[in-house]
Amino acid sequence: MHQLKLKRMWEDALEIDIVLTLKAKWCEVTVNEYVTIADIEALVSSLQAFNTYNVKSPKRWTLDVPLVHVSLAFELANARGTVQVNAVVEQMKGDGGDMKAAFSFETTMGQMDDLQRQLSGFLARETNLVESLLPD
Repeated sequence: MHQLKLKRMWEDALEIDIVLTLKAKWCEVTVNEYVTIADIEALVSSLQAFNTYNVKSPKRWTLDVPLVHVSLAFELANARGTVQVNAVVEQMKGDGGDMKAAFSFETTMGQMDDLQRQLSGFLARETNLVESLLPD
């Protein structure tokens, strides 16, 4: 089971319509939203910083668009290379279906490297689908 999926639905010169799915053992959240290339580049930068300095401090990526807030915090859970990902997702569509979810899941440093590689391919338009972060 991949714990993070990102699919490009459509894009133009300004925005990318993505579907982002985050899964933990007992929780799954899917967000369909328009983002910019800079938003995805910021995630790649957070992953690069974490992969380079994982022992030093946790790293966080935040997506703040008008109706959706997604926050992913990456931190080393133990000395064996287990990584804990803390996710907070809020969706304020105002249609009676507002949602807020907070959960965490674990993966490995190797999976963090895989996610960074896949996101780089996504940005280079080599792929329209990212499936990564297998459980520990």
